Amino acid sequence: MLIIGEKLNSSIPSVRQFINDKDTAAIQDLALRQAAAGADYLDLNTAQGDEVPNMEWLVQTVQEVTDVPLCIDSTSAVAIKKGLETVKGDKSRVLVNSISLERNRIEEVLPLVLEYQCSVIGLTLDDNGIPKTAEERIVLSERLVEILTKNNYDLTRLYIDPLVLPQAVSHTNATMFFKCLTDIKRLFNVKTVSGLSNISFNSPKRKIVNRHFLTICMAFEMDAAILDPLDRKIMTSVITNDFLMGKDRFGKKFLKAYRSDALED
Repeated sequence: MLIIGEKLNSSIPSVRQFINDKDTAAIQDLALRQAAAGADYLDLNTAQGDEVPNMEWLVQTVQEVTDVPLCIDSTSAVAIKKGLETVKGDKSRVLVNSISLERNRIEEVLPLVLEYQCSVIGLTLDDNGIPKTAEERIVLSERLVEILTKNNYDLTRLYIDPLVLPQAVSHTNATMFFKCLTDIKRLFNVKTVSGLSNISFNSPKRKIVNRHFLTICMAFEMDAAILDPLDRKIMTSVITNDFLMGKDRFGKKFLKAYRSDALED
């Protein structure tokens, strides 16, 4: 399971304040702690504020202390472009979050992904919004795959997010998402990803819901998750699930986590 650390996001009030204050030490501490906890990517989002210059500053600040690859997270092509231009080193290591079938994303963000040949999260979303059924989301997934294939994009770099909606809104939202994971793998042989917070929106004990949702998603072979790597219990779930699913050869990662006291009941 590839872990995309979610903590450097301006939607979090404290992080927004750090960014606005240009608090280098606080931002770098968050970056380093997520990396140490096992994040494979660090998600950077500056949408709440002066997005473009803040993105430039955030990329520079994080890369001063860690070489963990970055996930440039924005609906703005201008902010994504600034992030990509600012990244030091191999820009193909960047993960762009995200493209969709919305016209502006296809016209403005897709060319950046193709220019830098970086990995990308593709959302099952178009100008009509998020489809209500799994079947409609599969149709959008197919269209995304077709567009990227026509542009000679390496599909091993694509992560499709079928966009789970809150379980509190409909009791079928989680099972619909699981069906999407299965069908996307079967039909297109590409990777899948999800953020965890939507499933538990308006539910009590959200962290419990998120952990169990993640476990089932991993059983359906989801490849990546946007989550809080500083949450020891959810990271324990990731490590244990990989062990049980045979993705941790000889249990080396599980035993390492145990010996370093990283596992939490």
